[in-house]
Amino acid sequence: MTGSKIIFMPLGGAQSVGASCYFLKLGETNLLLDCGYGLTNGIRFAPKFSALLDVPYLQDFHQVSHVVISHAHLDHAAALPDFLQLNERAAVYMTDLTREILSAQLEERFTRLEENISSVAFLQRIPLPHLKISFHQAGHIPGAIMTLINFRGKNILYTGDYSTFSTQLVGAALLPNVKIDILILCGLHARHPNYRRYGDSDATLKKLLNKIYHALRHGKSVYCQVTQISKGVELITLINKFLPQAELYIDERVMKIVRRFENLHIPIMCEQNHPLSVLPRAPCVILSTLSPPVHSSLEIVNGDFSLHDDFAATVEFVRRVNPKTCVVVHSPPDKIFYTGTTLEQVLINDPDSRTSFIFPHTGELFEL
Repeated sequence: MTGSKIIFMPLGGAQSVGASCYFLKLGETNLLLDCGYGLTNGIRFAPKFSALLDVPYLQDFHQVSHVVISHAHLDHAAALPDFLQLNERAAVYMTDLTREILSAQLEERFTRLEENISSVAFLQRIPLPHLKISFHQAGHIPGAIMTLINFRGKNILYTGDYSTFSTQLVGAALLPNVKIDILILCGLHARHPNYRRYGDSDATLKKLLNKIYHALRHGKSVYCQVTQISKGVELITLINKFLPQAELYIDERVMKIVRRFENLHIPIMCEQNHPLSVLPRAPCVILSTLSPPVHSSLEIVNGDFSLHDDFAATVEFVRRVNPKTCVVVHSPPDKIFYTGTTLEQVLINDPDSRTSFIFPHTGELFEL
């Protein structure tokens, strides 16, 4: 009998970044938490959906009844069209803003999903047979949600990507005011003890802004490539704040999302911002999703940066939640400064911590 069991299995994005997708079985109800793409050497890959049929609980993809999308980053959401080709009946939950950002990124692939999607709001509750789901502000990017599930008296919190600090576009995560029994944590830096943020920004972001500043000061134009389109919107607001005199030219893919934000009354653009279709005036900053020109006098900068809690903040977050079980996903090992230290090693010595940890790999099945 599986009527009271809680079963968890990553289909992707376990101890790595990319293709985040997590199967959660709560009695007879089957859910997916996120459904994203991965990227390796320029090649996209989807979660391992076939693993669902390798477990003894499912015989058909249609037995997954609900999908929750935490936010609009493609590593958490872009494989949704692939899954809905396997199961066209699944109900999908996301916020209006996540819906808008995904629509701009996935374009015609998203249009085919519209009838499956239900928009949800922060603190909204959805009663399902034998369980209740509610959604809470996750920080990280606008529209991002944490998902709280109450099942047979247990509270399960899936964070998705979250941040306990405010950014230019969104406030910090707001935890639900209940005792959490099981925390499914997207802990990007949970195994990176040497990674730390400085105030409200990480070191990479400070270097990026400094590089842009010095190039402009010396009369050079800057080409800033972004891989996550929504991070491009974040960069626009940061450049406007810290380099307010900079002329900024924005490519059409990023502009599509800018328009979605502004249609929802979230102002992004200022007088110094222009679509890239306008001829740039030097010196300027070009913000683009495309690779920079091979031969160019432009200063090239990588527009990637982190919107995640650092190691110390991750430890403090888990200490504050203090769940009985913490399942850590979206958590690659530290390849540069490998020490073997994780948040588990820190909290195991904390007398007030009651948490046991699981670091699952893709395809591993756990009863929680």
